[in-house]
Amino acid sequence: MFLESSIIPIPSEVVIAAAGAVGLPLMSIMVFGALGSTVGAAVGYAIGRYAGLPVILKLGKYIFITPQRMAKAEAFSCRYGVWGVLLGRLIPIIPFKVFSIASGITRIPFLPFIACTFIGVVPRLYLLAIFGVVLVKFTKICMIVLAAAALVWLAVLFIRRIFSKKQV
Repeated sequence: MFLESSIIPIPSEVVIAAAGAVGLPLMSIMVFGALGSTVGAAVGYAIGRYAGLPVILKLGKYIFITPQRMAKAEAFSCRYGVWGVLLGRLIPIIPFKVFSIASGITRIPFLPFIACTFIGVVPRLYLLAIFGVVLVKFTKICMIVLAAAALVWLAVLFIRRIFSKKQV
């Protein structure tokens, strides 16, 4: 989550859903995921604050940050401030790094930024982890149903073959 939140384009949805799917404890996913996301967001904030918009626009293409995304995130950040950070963390389609960098560029106060980031990622992490758990349970049920259907199909073929040989 640290890497996803800072600069590397890894989808958090996949990481957290996979953590839930492999059976990691939900509380661990939420605590360590929130800490990793928050520290990664702080790195993104620092990049925006100290590197500035020109550097981000020049190098952003390497981490999928387009000028259009930056402009939208910066406008949103200017309009809603720290509350926009909280809202942005709750919405799954908004990339963390773009929002963190825009928050640094617009100089949203750091401590409220960190608090809203931490608070905002917890519900998102919970829902994604639960999705991973449900996905595995659903997959197991589907596999059982498919295996049972295959056994029934094989039994029907076997019985047909036995009765077709007896009639000849």
